[in-house]
Amino acid sequence: MGMPFTPPSRRSVPAQVADSLAEAVLAGRYRPGSTLPPERDLAVQLGINRTSLRHAIARLEQAGLVESRQGIGTVVRDPLQATDPALVLRALVTAGPELVAEVLEVRRVLGGLAGRLAAERATELDLVKLDEHFEAARATAPGDAAALQAVELAFFSCLVDATANRPLLVMMRWLEELYGATAPLFSAAFTDPRPVLADLRRVRTAVAGRRPDDAEDAVRRYADRSGRRLLAAVKRPSP
Repeated sequence: MGMPFTPPSRRSVPAQVADSLAEAVLAGRYRPGSTLPPERDLAVQLGINRTSLRHAIARLEQAGLVESRQGIGTVVRDPLQATDPALVLRALVTAGPELVAEVLEVRRVLGGLAGRLAAERATELDLVKLDEHFEAARATAPGDAAALQAVELAFFSCLVDATANRPLLVMMRWLEELYGATAPLFSAAFTDPRPVLADLRRVRTAVAGRRPDDAEDAVRRYADRSGRRLLAAVKRPSP
């Protein structure tokens, strides 16, 4: 009989404190260029000892969120320049609706490239999967915007896989994570399935027909039209 698994330990105090401080920075309580409170005061505020606080701050330094400066203290850095990709993603998500237009600009260019490469390189299995996602989009229940949104994301994830371009895969996956994390903001853009399905059909047809120019154009047109719907959805007042 093999050795039993060792139960995972609970998160350490420094890890929890580092996460709490990161949230405070992302929420704007500590702006880039400002300094955290003196170590003694901050330890009291957090209800921990100074050793745990130092370990927590070391974690944030390693992530690139703060830096210690002699004679100044612990200075907060711009979260978007952190070295931890997960932290940058959290910062972008926290930025909220005003970030949407910038993300759409990047998505349009990279998406067009993905369409071109997919038309050139997609395997028969890739095309089968693309068809399956399209049919799943057609089969979504009327009015189920969240389901259509999820299938649309899966369709384009499949398209990116078909490019067989690893750097592009990494960049597009990062955009997908950001989009997925903020998806509820945009669900209203999927209440009418007709324009979504029409544009997805054009992309699928161009890729399956091995027409790189048409595929690139179809994805960019989709990015433009869906981008307008996304922006309208995110600007729409909450009910």
